[in-house]
Amino acid sequence: MVRTVHILLSVCLAVLTVAGCSSFMGEPAAKADATPPPGYNPIFLKQVVPMPPTAPPKATAQITGIDTRNSQKVVVTLHVADSLGTYFSQTDPSSLKKLICKVTEKIGNEEIPIQKFTIRQRTESDPVQYAIALVMDNSGSMGDPRARTVQDAAEILIKKKQQTDALALVRYDHKVQIEAPLQESSESLLSLHRKNGLFGFGGGTAILDGTGEAIAHLNSFASPSAIKAVVVFTDGQENSSKATQTDVIKQALKSNTPVYAVDFGAGVNEGYMEGLARATGGYYWHIYRTSEFPDLFEDIYRRLRNGYVIEFTPTTYGNHTVNITLCWGSDTLQASGTYNNTPDLGTVVLLDVYFDTGKSVLKPESRRAIANVAGIMKALPEVAIELRGHTDSTNNTKDSQFNLKLSQQRAEAVKDALVKSGIEAGRITAKGFGDTMPVSSNATEEGRARNRRTEFVFLKAP
Repeated sequence: MVRTVHILLSVCLAVLTVAGCSSFMGEPAAKADATPPPGYNPIFLKQVVPMPPTAPPKATAQITGIDTRNSQKVVVTLHVADSLGTYFSQTDPSSLKKLICKVTEKIGNEEIPIQKFTIRQRTESDPVQYAIALVMDNSGSMGDPRARTVQDAAEILIKKKQQTDALALVRYDHKVQIEAPLQESSESLLSLHRKNGLFGFGGGTAILDGTGEAIAHLNSFASPSAIKAVVVFTDGQENSSKATQTDVIKQALKSNTPVYAVDFGAGVNEGYMEGLARATGGYYWHIYRTSEFPDLFEDIYRRLRNGYVIEFTPTTYGNHTVNITLCWGSDTLQASGTYNNTPDLGTVVLLDVYFDTGKSVLKPESRRAIANVAGIMKALPEVAIELRGHTDSTNNTKDSQFNLKLSQQRAEAVKDALVKSGIEAGRITAKGFGDTMPVSSNATEEGRARNRRTEFVFLKAP
């Protein structure tokens, strides 16, 4: 009986070897590498060196990612490197503060200087653990040789990662498999990693299911203090997932796990993966050549571990272009990136409007915020808005309802301003809550200042 089973298994394996997996589920194997577009010249980080006093001839500054998951904070990640992949790290704290000499935002035709921002640097020596799930496309369109190249690149990453960082390996076609659970041991990861091409895979493409399962795996096994990241790779288009993109984005945001997305080749839906990365606070890459996989995997890891992080409070909502000027000795480098922080339906956010103490007349400096919200509502006619006024607990009058009345009057003042800006009154609701919904303690001036606020939430128009 045992001998018969072995014979049958050998026959099955032989059939798989001859037939291959690339045609399973109807996805044809990939063709030759796509031809890169004119001007394609990616920079893959390969080494980190201290920043010299003056900029090398081919040094560039690049905004790799803009994280707007917190509506009150924009987090920009900047990398400074030359064309050979050398990343320049500023190790002098006093020089680091002077490195970014100007930050501006362009909203429409208006350019707004950002007066207050902070800068810090991530380095490979930071005493933090990264918990990374590498999610590899094993669908039929990959083809066996290309899948093996990706597996070779994963092996290199396992060998190069820091000892304290944890890595999980995930493979997917129309199904998902955790090949190696999250762990620090490179030796154990290498023993579990299978460099066997598409053996056992080769079906459809379930990008979202693979990504979602990786997020769930990190949530279950990563240390609470670890910085989590999912790196997902695909050469095709989603065609097999049960999860939706909205599901995965919500899952990533809830668990504070950014998705770093990589597209390969031509004919992929680049906007789809880029949207997934941007919505979760991750980065996005697009490559064209199989030979780039090893350099790409190292680049991703180095960019996670290194970078200049600039943080500031956004002045408005909607589409923004961030422009950063880096002062390097007598040289300047420019970097720009875009983001859209329009609040999702149902999300409560602050509105930067101002009133004098105890008054409900909008101050002139409120005009930009009013114009900003009005512009968004004109662009999104299907959206309604609910305005919410709040006060602190201070009440120097004999009227116990004073704060409730004041908050209602302020919300009504904002509504009136929006109506004057061309928004239909029927799309606007104004509510005052007085001091009943504090977000901080009223025992301190700082807390009271936080409690005095006007909020809004976009809703689906009736």
